[in-house]
Order: sequence, then C-alpha cells, then structure tokens
Amino acid sequence: MFFLVASLILTIACSTITIRTLVAYTDMKFLYKLAISILIILGWLSPVIVNFCRKQFSLHGLFYDVLTYGGYFMFGLAFITFMLIFGRDIIWYISYGISKLFHADWAWFNPQNQTSLKYANIVTGILAMSVSLFAVYEANKLPAIKEVNLTSDKINQPIRIVQLSDLHITRSSSEHRVQKIVDEVNDLKPDAIVLTGDIIDDKASVVQEYFPILNKFEARGGIYFVIGNHEYYNGLGQILKSLHQTKIKHLMNDGVLIADKNLYIGGVPDKSAAMMNSYFAIKIDEASKKSNKQNYRVLLSHNPTTADMVTDKEFDLVLSGHTHGGQIFPFNFLAEKANKYLAGLYKVNGTQLYVSRGVGYWGPPMRFGAPAEITLIQINPQKK
Repeated sequence: MFFLVASLILTIACSTITIRTLVAYTDMKFLYKLAISILIILGWLSPVIVNFCRKQFSLHGLFYDVLTYGGYFMFGLAFITFMLIFGRDIIWYISYGISKLFHADWAWFNPQNQTSLKYANIVTGILAMSVSLFAVYEANKLPAIKEVNLTSDKINQPIRIVQLSDLHITRSSSEHRVQKIVDEVNDLKPDAIVLTGDIIDDKASVVQEYFPILNKFEARGGIYFVIGNHEYYNGLGQILKSLHQTKIKHLMNDGVLIADKNLYIGGVPDKSAAMMNSYFAIKIDEASKKSNKQNYRVLLSHNPTTADMVTDKEFDLVLSGHTHGGQIFPFNFLAEKANKYLAGLYKVNGTQLYVSRGVGYWGPPMRFGAPAEITLIQINPQKK
C-alpha cells in the first residue's frame, strides 16, 4: 500500500512539473498537448500498471514483452526527460538572473520567451530520446569483464573467482544473452563462480527454461549462490527447488572449503528477507564456522550493508551486489544514500568489500553511467 501511495504521489508531482514545462506555456495545439500529457502520465505510471498486470494475469509471449519493455521504457524516458528539464531550467533561470543583474538585453534567456521555449523543448525531447536509446543499448549488450586484483598472505597460488550479481532473469529475458554470459564466464576458467543474489526475478514456473542454461556454468571449485530480495519476493521456495536440480549450491548461513586453494566461501541471506522472516536471519558466525583463520575467507551477501556486521577476523572479503551502481544517472546518488556502498572496492572494519554493478537491470531496460559487469576477482599470493 505504501508503494502504491508513494508511486501515485510521485506520478502526480513529476507529471505536473513535466507537463507544465513541456506543453503548458507553448502555443501547441490542444490535441498535441493532450497526447503528450497522456504519454507523460502513462510513463510515470508504467511500473504500477506493469506490476498490476503481472500479478493479476498470466501473461506470456509477445504481448507481455511489449507491455513490459514498452512500459518500463516509457518510465525511463519520463525519468530522463524530467531530469534533463530540471537541469536545463536551473541553468536557464540562473542565466536569465545574471542577465537581469547586469541589465543585459538577453531576451533569448527569458523563460517566458515562446520561441526560446519551443526550441529548448525540441532539443530536450531529442536529447531525452537519444539518451534513452543509448541507455537501452548499454543495458542489453554483453557486460564487460571487470578485473579486481587483490593479494593475501594466506594463499600460495592464485585464485580466480567470477562474481555475477543481479541478472534479474524474467520470462522476458533473452535466453541467448544469458547463454552468452554463461559462455563468457566459463571462458575465464574460474576456480569458483559466485552468484550474489537477484539472479531470478520471476516465478520459477515461468522461467524454467533458464535453469538448464545456468546449469552450464563450469568452475573447478563449484558454483555458489545466495538469495537476493527479488528471489524472496517471487516465491523463494520454488526458485530454490529449481536451483537444487542444478549444480549450483545455495549457501544460507553456511560455507564450503575448497581445500586445494585454501579458499572458504560462506553465504548469508538477504537483509530484506531477514527483516520479513526470522528464518532468514543473518548469522555471520554460522557462515564462518566451517573455516579457520588460516583460510582465505569470502562471504557472499546480496546487500552490501551486511559488511558492517563483518570483521577481518571472520572474513577477508565480502562480495555483494544489489545497488546496480545506481543503474541510471543521477539515481546513483539516491542508491548510494540508501545503501551506503554503491559500487567498487571498499575497506570496512578491516575487511574488504566489493560491490558489483550487476549484469542485468530492474525496471527500465536501461543503464546510463553504470555499465553492467562480469567481475573477475584475481587473488594473488602476497610476496613475503
């Protein structure tokens, strides 16, 4: 209910600002104003409409794809348009204020100048569409390999861990893209593959064809998975049941020692699941109890703020995702405020934390200023 009310308030506020700026003060014909206004309102309401249809109707195929991609694209376009207008108008009013301060005759900078407003809106519209289309390309292309180099005196041979986070596989996901990601990961010849949550973002019953693809991951030391908030939202029991039929091992307050590499991988549930159900309480001590201080210990946790609960006496490295690196600039500022850690390598309580920007996307099929990544973590022996 809170989400619905908040969405409606946001829709009304942002739609009003966008409509008033783009069409209200122009000499555009009424029918054009009405059409643009309806598109703007639908764009801001798209997440509510798409989620309602997804929950109420069993939709598949082309219609569902068009509804999902089209709806969320409109939302992304509305957001980008709003931010461009917001930035444009700040610069515009400052420029006009400077002109008035120096008594300069800069009529072109007058926000009430119909000609200026007309051309400014055309440029804003073209720029918003161009940025949106580029963001769609960025979100759907194959992710780049992001290499992270670390050292440790606990190991005597290199360790290669590939981290994948936030694939957000739904019934609309491209099987070809998921297969190509699996191929890229396998080509890296990892010692272990870790999936740090939000891998599945739909009911297990409608994404069954993706589990055999995920089962093609190959790593000498195994493939390990921890739940994210979206697995919990979409029926965790059935998702885990499907994953258990693959070679992927789910870690929940548990861990596995890869003896020949002296590598220990532990995992804890997502914070959202822990807050809603005590069964999924995060237990760092349980996740580390099968290891000792001589092992190089890695903790998997979807939410990066779990790192605040960890010390270097328990784990050497925490791997997380969840934030998407903000996904669409300037949303990264809000994502960092909400999650404390946005993307990249951090030092927390003596241990290291790496936050992946993720492979997929949530909501708008867009990424802007936060490219997707497949993370290759190379841990080398520390020279003595």
